[in-house]
Amino acid sequence: MKQSKVIQISVFGILFLISLFIWNYMLVGRNNKGVTETSQATIPLLTVSADGKNINQLHGYQGSVDASLIRDSITPIYENEVKVMLTYAKSDVSVVSYKIYDTDNKTILGNGDTAFHKVKGKKTANIKIKERLENGKTYLMELSVKQNDKTIRYFTRVIYGTSFHLKECLDFAQKFHDAALTEGNTEFISQYLETAEGTTSNNLANVDLKSTQEAVSYATLKPQVESVYPATVKEISENVTSLELRYILSAENTDGTKQYYQATEYFRVRYAKDRMYLLNYERNMEAYMRYDTIDRSNNRILLGIGSSQKQLISKNGGKKAAFVVQDELWYYDYQKSNMHKVFSFEGEDYRDSRNNYQKHAIQIMKMKNNGDIAFLVYGYMNRGKHEGENGISVYQYTASDQKIEELGFIPTQIQYDMMKNDIKKGAFLSGSGQFYFYLDGAVYQVDLDSGKSKILAKNITDDMTVISENGMLALNQSKNKMKVVDLSTQKTEVITCKDDQVLRPIGFIEKDFIYGVGNKKEVVRNKDGSYMYPLTNVYIRNNKKIVKEYGEDGTYITNTSVDGTTIALTHSKKSGNGYKKINVSYIRYKDKQESKAVLEYGYTGTRLNQLYLAFPDDVYIQTRPNYLSTNVEEQEDEIKIKFAVNDNKYRDAFVYTGGKLSGIYSNLKEAIKVAKQGGGVVVNYHQMYLWEKGVAQNYGKGSNIPMIKAKNKEETDIACILMMARSEGIKISYDKIKKMSGSTYDKLFKVFNKRAVNYSDCSMDDLVYAISKGRSFVAQRKNGTYVLVMSYNQTDLRYYDPTNGKSVKANRKKLESEFKQAGSVYYGYAN
Repeated sequence: MKQSKVIQISVFGILFLISLFIWNYMLVGRNNKGVTETSQATIPLLTVSADGKNINQLHGYQGSVDASLIRDSITPIYENEVKVMLTYAKSDVSVVSYKIYDTDNKTILGNGDTAFHKVKGKKTANIKIKERLENGKTYLMELSVKQNDKTIRYFTRVIYGTSFHLKECLDFAQKFHDAALTEGNTEFISQYLETAEGTTSNNLANVDLKSTQEAVSYATLKPQVESVYPATVKEISENVTSLELRYILSAENTDGTKQYYQATEYFRVRYAKDRMYLLNYERNMEAYMRYDTIDRSNNRILLGIGSSQKQLISKNGGKKAAFVVQDELWYYDYQKSNMHKVFSFEGEDYRDSRNNYQKHAIQIMKMKNNGDIAFLVYGYMNRGKHEGENGISVYQYTASDQKIEELGFIPTQIQYDMMKNDIKKGAFLSGSGQFYFYLDGAVYQVDLDSGKSKILAKNITDDMTVISENGMLALNQSKNKMKVVDLSTQKTEVITCKDDQVLRPIGFIEKDFIYGVGNKKEVVRNKDGSYMYPLTNVYIRNNKKIVKEYGEDGTYITNTSVDGTTIALTHSKKSGNGYKKINVSYIRYKDKQESKAVLEYGYTGTRLNQLYLAFPDDVYIQTRPNYLSTNVEEQEDEIKIKFAVNDNKYRDAFVYTGGKLSGIYSNLKEAIKVAKQGGGVVVNYHQMYLWEKGVAQNYGKGSNIPMIKAKNKEETDIACILMMARSEGIKISYDKIKKMSGSTYDKLFKVFNKRAVNYSDCSMDDLVYAISKGRSFVAQRKNGTYVLVMSYNQTDLRYYDPTNGKSVKANRKKLESEFKQAGSVYYGYAN
């Protein structure tokens, strides 16, 4: 190398280090009082290469995890080979091992080891899969490496095929991404938008195909790309690919300072020879908190572009505030003019993919008047002593000495996507160190000092329990008996009703309890096995006395909710075997006005709506706050508790839209409706597909189905279950099924080991998806007998009739009409 070249590189390196030092000093160092972060990330990353593209950056797990729940990515496999690259690894990592699991996520189909070799300076392995994989079938793949004698595991779903169009779909997504960031590309972007006339987009935080050209193209923000991560493939079939791009952006504020953003783009793209079709597009963008940009004239602090759905608690008339922005917990003390970054995995370099991996969340449990905060970090632990583990960390922040103490870490096998729906429903820490939380159909109490735990209730549904942020627990012990506990004092009250009535908990306002009473005879069991509890009266109870009562003759309250100090009641009238909604009424209870900090939007021409932390009129925000972070003390030991088994979850439907879990439903029809709107998929707890948009062909047929005749007309369901079982190689006898207790669905649930699917009320257009995947389904006829539907085309259905042992071809519309008259009762299974 020429001497002049060496000098140029050296000068550039020195200037870069000086710039980095100045940037850290200006933003952090000059106000930092000497703090300790969690230890840096050490687990390496695995990245998959397919079609010449780097995709699916995999993060490693060190603890026990239920891998069947992981649905972060899917990797297409060509010619039984998977190419992976390792980054951030120690020198002792030399081999990658693999395991392929069958659709039950437990049976190992094959395994092997592959040595890494250097390709262009990167550790690369070409993994040859010896086992024969079925075309179009999805499997779970586990990859593992050993570093410092610790096994680190990585997971991705894999699908074998020869006609995927991954490269074309990735190239299209990249072209759209680049066009949105580049001025003068309005023509390319606009041809894919579905913007209605008169639409106004006023927020860059969330945009989609219905947004305006201005919003999709970042208005006049002019962001710069700081870092781009490999695309994550979410779903893939022959012609349709769903993928996610994630990247870090920056843009200058009006004062010349840089604001950083994390953005994700979700694409659902259909490939065709003549053109590409953009079926779905969503972009979410969130600013990282700068802390030092204030709006004096409006008495507020800028948070930046982002959603208003954030946690915020304030005390002392708004003079102290705790809030969560972009997976970071902040605390503001107005009287000291200090802004504390209480907790973050991010560090100061937002570009590190290991630190900003968004598979965890922070939840504030409570905040005292002195600024002390009890909070949780749950999900995947990006770094620190629990790095690579999945679980719940309970923390106590002491404002006086800016110190965080980890009170306990509870490992869980439940993944973050599943956890967040439950943890948000209730978590509370008492003054004596008793931690209560709801997870996967059970309520737990953990003594953080001794590590002892107990299950307060299990196999419960969401409508059976309530845990409030004020430490109140309501739990149905039976249909006419309910226990209410003040978790701070352990004071307990038991509420009962008459034998012919039922009780339902609704929620709490402060420590006052809201609940409902209904008549047992009015309870309706839905076809999906869930129940509707029409209430005749709703009560508010305070100190063991009823202080308010609501209800009117002739109507029922069929839905309720509590938001802050407002109770919403949906009123319905009985209509046939169901209930018809009349109106919704709102009750304001203890609706007193308090001075507090709030989140509000402010509009600018460059960034459209930005989020601000706004304060009461008597809190004057005039000086930039000082920046402080915290000392963190983590526990070495873990609190291992025995988790209850929740059988209810195996009957639920899990909807993924936009590449993420968007809801869990007991009613499959409702789940499919949501998936259709979001262009997503529906799976069961085992992550087996129950429905996919646009996948069913014009013709489909179940395979390997033997014809079995029922012994009598009352046993046609038994014959149908046996036919389905035999087609899947399940060895079971007619008589064994007959002896099983419960409904037809309950028997199918047992025979297929919790993989039964309740398709009741679904349309035939959605039902034939199962047959397109080679699976038959049971349908009930008007006379109460069951038939096994096993093939279809656009005009006809073919079914086996167990009453006479014959195969019958029938008009599709006429047969569906008969099934509807019988109640649209359909049962199937997943494989």
